[in-house]
Amino acid sequence: MARDADAAGDDRSRQKRVGEALRDGTRRRILAAAGEEFAAQGYRAATVAKLAAAAGVSVQTLYLTWGSKRALLRAWTETAIAGDAGVPADAAARFGDGLAAGERIDLIADIVTEVAARAASAWAVYRDAAGVDPEIAEDWNDLQHRRHGLFTRLVGTLTESDLAVGLSSAAAVDTAWTIASPETYDLLVRRRGYSLDEFREWLSRTLRAALLPPDPMER
Repeated sequence: MARDADAAGDDRSRQKRVGEALRDGTRRRILAAAGEEFAAQGYRAATVAKLAAAAGVSVQTLYLTWGSKRALLRAWTETAIAGDAGVPADAAARFGDGLAAGERIDLIADIVTEVAARAASAWAVYRDAAGVDPEIAEDWNDLQHRRHGLFTRLVGTLTESDLAVGLSSAAAVDTAWTIASPETYDLLVRRRGYSLDEFREWLSRTLRAALLPPDPMER
């Protein structure tokens, strides 16, 4: 009897794992399809019915899985920002000891370019949707606040002595947050045709000029 009970327990555990895997697969499929629809059509035109059809699920399944179109937009954007490695969460950990201030700026430019290349479409959709939906506008403000928090961690790896004379740490964060914005990426890469390497180089050069003292070797 004990063996039968153990076997039944194993079957239930296996069924639970299979069910969780299927649900996770459905969530990912809906999220991927939603991202493609949002990027192609924008938030308003990408109706729930279109999102469900693109994912190959019913509207009811979409609502049961994600709750709302707004939640899907938020999840798509956060996934694009973080990437597979969770870049915003571990970004500051990339700064090892012994890096010069200029090297830290270069690393900030690398991280910003890496995130922007993934998340530019999602940011643009979110920005446009915030203009017509008050609830998404609240989410947009929250995402901007979180982006500022990321720059607080990144620029916080620079000491006061690293910064240009008269520039406080708080002002340095605000300056970098503004220069390295999704809007700047959109202007230079999407509108002016900069390559990612050209954008990264521009960003590093501009951040160095804005945050660090003049290099006496460049005079």
